[in-house]
Amino acid sequence: MSELFAAPIPEIGPDLIITVRAGDDPAAPHRGTLTIGDWSVPCAVGRSGIVDPALKREGDGATPAGRFALRYGYYEPGVFADAEMAEMAFPFKPKPDSYDWIENPASPDYNRMRARSHNEPPPARAPKLFDIFIPLGWNDAVPRAAGGSAIFLHAARPEMTGTAGCVAVPHDQLLNLARRLRPGMIIDIAAPDQTAGPLALPDSLESVSFHSLRPGPRVIVTGAVHGNEVCGPKAIARMIAEFRSGRRKLLCGSVTFVPVVNALAYRLDQREGERNLNRNLRDYPVPQVNEDRVANVLCPLLRAHDVLIDLHSFGSEGPAFALFGPDAPGGALEPHARPDEERRLIRALGLPFAVQGWMPAHLKALAQQGRAQDIAHAVGTTEFMRFVGGAAITVECGSHKDPASVGVAYDVIARGLAALDMIMAEAGPPPPPPQILQIGDAIFAESDDDRLLRSFVTGEPVRAGEVIGQRADGSPITAPHDGAVIFASGKVKAGTEMCFLCLHGAAG
Repeated sequence: MSELFAAPIPEIGPDLIITVRAGDDPAAPHRGTLTIGDWSVPCAVGRSGIVDPALKREGDGATPAGRFALRYGYYEPGVFADAEMAEMAFPFKPKPDSYDWIENPASPDYNRMRARSHNEPPPARAPKLFDIFIPLGWNDAVPRAAGGSAIFLHAARPEMTGTAGCVAVPHDQLLNLARRLRPGMIIDIAAPDQTAGPLALPDSLESVSFHSLRPGPRVIVTGAVHGNEVCGPKAIARMIAEFRSGRRKLLCGSVTFVPVVNALAYRLDQREGERNLNRNLRDYPVPQVNEDRVANVLCPLLRAHDVLIDLHSFGSEGPAFALFGPDAPGGALEPHARPDEERRLIRALGLPFAVQGWMPAHLKALAQQGRAQDIAHAVGTTEFMRFVGGAAITVECGSHKDPASVGVAYDVIARGLAALDMIMAEAGPPPPPPQILQIGDAIFAESDDDRLLRSFVTGEPVRAGEVIGQRADGSPITAPHDGAVIFASGKVKAGTEMCFLCLHGAAG
């Protein structure tokens, strides 16, 4: 039966694979070849050659074997023209004026890029080696201390000597390489005698748990439910490191961290793998796509906990905010809500506003379309958690592109755990209560070509009757009432949300 109905995990096509083979000559284990399709170029790997990933250590001069994601790259604007790099299919960004890639295993920012302060001396870098560089997805979701950092694809020295662990190609081949890169590419690194197996999509979900010897709440903290929202994984990695080092002490209960819920979407640096994981979340007896398989692991995890803190970010500009459930249990949509615990959490976070009314707004919009039976579409992580009897909040930690969103996510974890008396709270007065907004309406797209008129800032006020978008047939989309816009989307699919319009309420 299972052989007939189980959906196979698809393989990644050869057009998205970069192959690196090195180590044919024991006297020069760093010399190898990089291949993309029918294009090949000499390359250099670590001076110590290629090593089993389980044995990779900081400073060993070895390149880890395996298959790693390429999500983005940087270029030197003084060497390569902005216009030329903007035409690349692969996402390249101008290299920051001052940055460090943290290689100190004791640092909470280990294996992360960090802006350098004005009084810090610049790190010693050989000229031209990093005119273009692409970070490889090694040890980055939750960095393992001393597990290896700063593994890049970049330019080689003229003599093609071994690297500190990176993969390097001749400088005059950098543009040829960059032109061949595509979003979603994987680099496959191995010794020549190693036979690569089929390159499957991610088929596991990592969680890290800490248990106090004293009873208390069971909390789960999740990140990267949407793969392009990276503040959660980065903040969770920092918090895991602090628990492991003893800088944080768990006073009671247990906390489980899931840094990257949707590994496929995270690897591709896009919101979804094959569909939106945060809609229609449930168990799938016959999983068909990646998100169905993830849901079958995530749902039991949620059932095993009492409280969920789900970390997200959003595409527009604007301040961070939280979403929480109804004010009372027993309602038809979320009968098992735990409003007291959720209110306690959002009051502790120090955010300017918090939003409720997600499920009623969806039901209203769907009923207007004659689709009230599709209300399960609105069920995501927090709604599922309430359905199984837990308390849950979603925290939108800021814009995807705002580096400050990582700090917001970290503070949310710390303040949330402190509000539950699971860790020591920071000294100082409590934050002011957030303004409470009620979602009045969800504005759905009727066509793939429906559009909002502009990029709305999160929380931006609009007036009743104001034109906020246009349907594919040219008819206007107007605000049904005064309110504030959240989750404004620039490009959507028919039947999905373009934005939400919120009504102002009292302070929480």
